[in-house]
Amino acid sequence: MRKLAALWVVLQVLFLAGWAWREEGRQVEGTTILVQPEPIDPRDLLRGQYLDLRYSFSSTRNLRGLAEGAELPEPGQTVWVRLAEEGGFHVPVGASAGRPNDLAEGEVGLRGSVQEFTCTFGIERFYVPEGSDTPSPEDTIVKLRVGPDGRARIEQLIVNGSPWP
Repeated sequence: MRKLAALWVVLQVLFLAGWAWREEGRQVEGTTILVQPEPIDPRDLLRGQYLDLRYSFSSTRNLRGLAEGAELPEPGQTVWVRLAEEGGFHVPVGASAGRPNDLAEGEVGLRGSVQEFTCTFGIERFYVPEGSDTPSPEDTIVKLRVGPDGRARIEQLIVNGSPWP
């Protein structure tokens, strides 16, 4: 019985170590871009204080005019948004159901999921360190790392031109 318990603990440690290694690798590779959020400041009693971030490419209404080919994918399906640098920030310039193959210099393809009225990319929440003040939404810029697979991570928030927290 002890051997079985020891084996179970070793398997859990290996799983967690592998997961951490994979996540660290995703942090390193990819392209770093700046995007201008449209944040809201909620608080969740169970999860703590966080910023609920919205982006110009989060709204299906904004993306419909940029859809390449046909319409945007149906809710629940994958959407790819093409972002290009404009005025220091990356803004949406195209949207499609398939991965964009012909990205120009400085463009990135961001992979997300279509919901009813929004698209989600896994970068909609930033948890604020406990005991710190929530930054003003108007003064916030989000630094994203977009991996080769199109998935994005929040690398850092920039508030009033300085890294935060």
